[in-house]
Amino acid sequence: MKTICSFILFILATTVSWGQSTGLSGGGDLNPDLKAPAEAQSKWQDMRIGLSVHWGPSSLGGKEIGWSRGDIIPVEEYDTFYKKFNPSKFDADQWCRLMKRWGIRYVSPTAKHHDGFSLWFSDYSPYTMEHAALPIDIMAELKKACDKHDIVLGAYYSNIDWFHPDWAPYGHGGPGKLFEKQNDSPNLERYFKYMENQVSELITKYDLAFIQFDGEWDPTYTHEIGSRMYRRFHEVKPDILLSTRIDIGRRMAGANNHIELDGEKYAGDFQDRERLVRRQNNITKWCDHPWQAWVTIDKRQWSYNPNPQLMDAHELIKDLVNVVGCNGNYMINLGPSPEGDFAPSQIALMDSLGIWLHKHAETIYGTRGGPYYPFEGGVSTRKGKKAWIFITDNRLETITLPALSQKIRSAKDFETGKKIKMNLKDGWTTFTLPKASKTNPIRVIQLTFREKVQMQPDKPETLQKQQENEKAEGYY
Repeated sequence: MKTICSFILFILATTVSWGQSTGLSGGGDLNPDLKAPAEAQSKWQDMRIGLSVHWGPSSLGGKEIGWSRGDIIPVEEYDTFYKKFNPSKFDADQWCRLMKRWGIRYVSPTAKHHDGFSLWFSDYSPYTMEHAALPIDIMAELKKACDKHDIVLGAYYSNIDWFHPDWAPYGHGGPGKLFEKQNDSPNLERYFKYMENQVSELITKYDLAFIQFDGEWDPTYTHEIGSRMYRRFHEVKPDILLSTRIDIGRRMAGANNHIELDGEKYAGDFQDRERLVRRQNNITKWCDHPWQAWVTIDKRQWSYNPNPQLMDAHELIKDLVNVVGCNGNYMINLGPSPEGDFAPSQIALMDSLGIWLHKHAETIYGTRGGPYYPFEGGVSTRKGKKAWIFITDNRLETITLPALSQKIRSAKDFETGKKIKMNLKDGWTTFTLPKASKTNPIRVIQLTFREKVQMQPDKPETLQKQQENEKAEGYY
């Protein structure tokens, strides 16, 4: 039987018990005095479900944002998409109404991807929405709507910029023509000042709660630059959360490794586990450091695809549950059309997720993983005096888990409220499961306790080592 371990995260290290500080967040060795407020990190974890939006003029090409420039789509064509970009169906209020329906608590649009285009009216760039065919400040519209609907706004920002003449090395077609190229271009110091200005502008103009960075894998980007950026943006807003890709910790740990970072040296406040669905969730460790699985529901690409291969609803719900049960957030990526709306097939899929999330909201939002470590066939979450066991394998009729240090007052089927039979013997608890249903991807058992639920103190030996399927698969 295929182990669930191929879909989950495991404990950070054998010497760290869950709930203790893992030392994975903060300013690193160059900013040892600097750290995001724990309250901001906790609030971010409480939200649990986010939405990523890969979007911009590149959607007119129907290929991957940034990466298709110069390789699949000629630079001359790609760089003029903005002149035709007319997102007449974009309605930030409607986006937020959909997000509420889908159970989304925070959103992160691609403010600037590797192609250099800015999704807002930037004072530092001529290559922005201000000069698009339909000039709409996407970030401003989203900020207004998010505040109205109580959705937290963040942004994605690429550290690198293939369009800017001061970035080096040039890639994917070389620099664009809108910036004035100076005699000493490329000039990295001037580029990094540009990056500082743009990100500071984003934070200040739109009061962002967090930023996802990308491009730290390029060798031009250094630990010193990342540490400088970390300090600068925390100076702009002390409680801003910056992903660990503000620094090069992931690059130094290995391309496929988003958890086993050296947090004593490298900066960052939360981690992104970026993946296309087909790559599985095959990282190796499980910890209480803030992290999210950043997943695109199109198994082929992140941005608009006229012919997507979508996850199905059961696959999406199981994937989300496995991540949240491993103490992670789940960020779902969609690629809107060039007009600015979402495809009916994507809306239908997200509606299915939203129905499940609203029914099971208590078991997801504001929870932490545990009290049980992930086991073959499921995971668990906990909040207050309750815990929930999620059974993701419909073949199971019983599960046997280590006895907890706290006595379980009751166990019931979350769906029906019917009592679940428990048998405690020799330090193990066996639960008799409700019958599986083909229409319900997850069976949920609700446990109640007399006190606040604590993490199971004994980590199974099977979680002490890496799994055979955990292989590096390169950057993407």
